[in-house]
Parts: sequence; C-alpha cells; structure tokens
Amino acid sequence: MKSNEGGLWTITLFATNEIPSVVVTFVALIMFLQMGMGVAMSTLFAALLLLPWVGQPLMRRFMPGAEGGRMWLHMVEAMIATILLTFALTMDYGKCWCVVMLMAISILSAWHDLQARRYYKRRTMYARESYHGLLRTLSSQMATVLTYGLMIMAVGVLQIYFRQRAVTYSWALGCYILAGVYLLLTMANVLLLRTPGNPASPMPQRWPWQHVGWAWQSVLLAMMLLPQGLMFYSRTIFLLARPQYGGVGCTLQEIGFAQGTIGVIAFLLGVAMGRSMQYRYGEESMRLPLTICLGLSPMVYLTMTQYIPDGLWTLSAYTFMAQLLFGLGLNACRKYIENISGERYQNVVNPLYIPVISLCLLLPMALSGFLLERMSYEHFFLMDALCAPIAWIGILLFSIVMRKRA
Repeated sequence: MKSNEGGLWTITLFATNEIPSVVVTFVALIMFLQMGMGVAMSTLFAALLLLPWVGQPLMRRFMPGAEGGRMWLHMVEAMIATILLTFALTMDYGKCWCVVMLMAISILSAWHDLQARRYYKRRTMYARESYHGLLRTLSSQMATVLTYGLMIMAVGVLQIYFRQRAVTYSWALGCYILAGVYLLLTMANVLLLRTPGNPASPMPQRWPWQHVGWAWQSVLLAMMLLPQGLMFYSRTIFLLARPQYGGVGCTLQEIGFAQGTIGVIAFLLGVAMGRSMQYRYGEESMRLPLTICLGLSPMVYLTMTQYIPDGLWTLSAYTFMAQLLFGLGLNACRKYIENISGERYQNVVNPLYIPVISLCLLLPMALSGFLLERMSYEHFFLMDALCAPIAWIGILLFSIVMRKRA
C-alpha cells in the first residue's frame, strides 16, 4: 500500500456512511413531529431506530470476508439510495410506513458503518493515519451539516413556498434531493474504492462481560450519559414548541442553522479540545472535569427556559455552548468503553464505542417524551440537570477506589 495515495475516497466513503445515520438519529424526530405524531410516541419510535446500532456486535459476526467487503459496500449504498427514493415517492402512506422505511435505513446504515470502518482500517494500515483520520472526521461532519443543517433548512423553505400543500410534500422533495446526492456519492465510491491489499484484521472474539469490572464501569457510563440521553430529543422538541406551550417556537430554518450547523461545529471543536487536554494533562486527571462538562450541558437549556432567545444569533450562542460542553465531556466516556470492551482505540474507533453509547442513550431518549408530556420544560431540564451530580459523585468515588488499589 502506498502511503501517498489520495484521500478523496475517504471523503466519499464516510459521507455515504454518515448521511443515513444522521437521517435516523436527528431528522426522524422532526419528521415524526411534523407528521402529527405525539411527543411521547415520536421519541419512542425515534429511539427504537437506534436498536440496529446497539446490535452491531452481533452484525460483526455475519460480515462478509475481506474479498467481498467492497462489493457489499456498493450493494448497501445502492439499497439505501433506493429506499430514500422509495420513501420520497410513498411519503403519504402514513406514519407506520414512515417508521418502517426509517428502520430499514437504520439497519442498512448500521451494517454499512461496520463495513466502512473495516475497509478504512485495512486500506490505511500503512498510510498516513493522521491525514486520513482528519479527512474522515471532516467528511462525516460535513455530511451532518448537509443532512441535519441544509436539508432541514431546505424543507423549512419548501414548507413556506408550498404552504397550500401537506407537510409530507416538502419532506418528499427533501428526500428526493438527499437521494440524488447520496446516489452521486455512491457512484463516486464505485470509481474510487478498490480492493485493499492488506489482510483483514481479526475480529474480536471476546464479549464485554468477559472483562473484569465491566458491570460497574457500565453503570458509571450510563450515569454519565443519562443527562444527555434525556436532553437528546427534548431540546429539539423544546425549540420547536410554540411559545404559548412554553417552547421557543423556532422554525425549521432556525433549527437547521443553529443545531445542524453551529451545533455541529461546536461539537467538533469540543471533541478536539477535550482530546488535546487529555493528551496534555493525562486522561486520569481530566476524567472528572470532562464529566462535569458533560453534565453542565443541560444547564444551558434550563437557562434558555428562563431567558428565551430573541433571535437566531442568541439561539446559536446557546446551542454552541451546549454542544461545546457535550463534545468536551464525550471524551470522558472513551476510557470506560476501552475498559468495558478490553480493546484500545485503533485506526477508527473502538468497535464497541457506538453500540455502547447507543445503548446508554436509548432508554432515556425513549422516556424523555413521556416525561415532557407530564411536566413543564423548566421542570424537565431542572430534573435533567440534577441527574448530572450523581455521575460526578460516582466518578469521584471511582477515582478514589482506583488510587487505593494502585
């Protein structure tokens, strides 16, 4: 493998990898709400779309061999593009059909994610990992901005232009555009991806529960992510809700710009800053401060319930701060996932990173809608913020125990 090969394939590969995952993770909730689904049912079905990602460790057992990996990538990408196009054509079939289509995209997206990371790991084994890693991160975040930012803003504009038509008409047009972009990226992958010459890395044979201390570290991780899980969907619902119901009353254009663009940039910046601080001061010394950052993120939305943003830039400033804290705090989770799985981060990420994070977030995400229907936004975000000190105490006790053992 030549180390000086271009990185265009990295951009197209991870753009096609990220677009469908953003659709099922972020866009699906807004789509459910606009189609008339209740808050509780919207968060429940949106959270259930994460189940294929939780099941990734099982999918790994059925992945094709190294020789057929590239062809499987092309096949799955073609299937995702076809489903997006079919979804756009059949948008009027009802809410249940919408859930079925999005679940199909989620399953294929989770499978594509595994295969794409495996292909990337093999092809960059002797290449410049830092260079390709930077391209991978940037392409993934650009795809997020395209899907969660630009697409949501475009759908909002279309709803104004076609105000006489049903909401599904604008969403169908948005899916047509997204399917076209995805098809172009798929065709680019057919031209750019080639069979790598490196042997496939062996798949891990050990499960998390085969490692010492996995149970209590899993509990700590779940406590750390509890505030984020409760806030994951509730923040969007709060921003979309009308002022007479205690919400902000944002338009789709404002959501797409603030959360889908500014929020993505802030999250990326927070992750980079957190890793830099861990590298400089050590993971152990930064564990509690980063965990505190993770828990402070809901405080931003609690503040927003008292001081409603009066414009797009104020809303963007709130979102920037919340996502910056989230990106900083997410770095604290990495060491726990390494301890749970018994595997270091290599090339891409730890193979259990996404499944473990998804599992910890799934239950609070599903329950957040039921809680929102029974309490005000102010009380909900106050409860969410009060969950954070539980994780701080747990991390502090964990650090004390580990120091005594050492």
